[in-house]
Amino acid sequence: MPPSSEHRWLRVLGCYLLLLVLVGLVGTPIYLLTEPSNRAIVVRLATAVVLMVALLHLRGVARRQISAQAPSSFDRAMHGNPVEPHWAPLYVKLRDEVRFSMASQPYFANVLWPRLQALRARRLGRAPGTDPAMPAGRRWLRRGPSLATLRDLAGRIEAER
Repeated sequence: MPPSSEHRWLRVLGCYLLLLVLVGLVGTPIYLLTEPSNRAIVVRLATAVVLMVALLHLRGVARRQISAQAPSSFDRAMHGNPVEPHWAPLYVKLRDEVRFSMASQPYFANVLWPRLQALRARRLGRAPGTDPAMPAGRRWLRRGPSLATLRDLAGRIEAER
């Protein structure tokens, strides 16, 4: 059960009185040991310590009260829902074909290679049968051609234009 506001303020007042006593106990010997021309500095420093603690406490109280309030419509609009990226369906399909072609030689031979042959033939205005030989896949676990091989193949098709 949280303490009532009256008990809370009594506790805060007690803490500030304790702070004043501690600063007084530490500051009094320093005040008495310094030269009279420097005593004003000791008093100012002690006052600055008490003021700093009070201002930090007030800042914390203000932050808690502000954060306890419901966000305004401006704050809700400023922190809108995150938007997930939307990829074009053709890009997603091509990305998946390249990914699956690298993982499986049969997929590359039956899906991506015929599409690359048709693309090359359409760009050059030739029949699809005049294409160079299909690049070999990687033998380990029947994987398809590497990404570098696919990049070189696409670069050759682009350069033939």
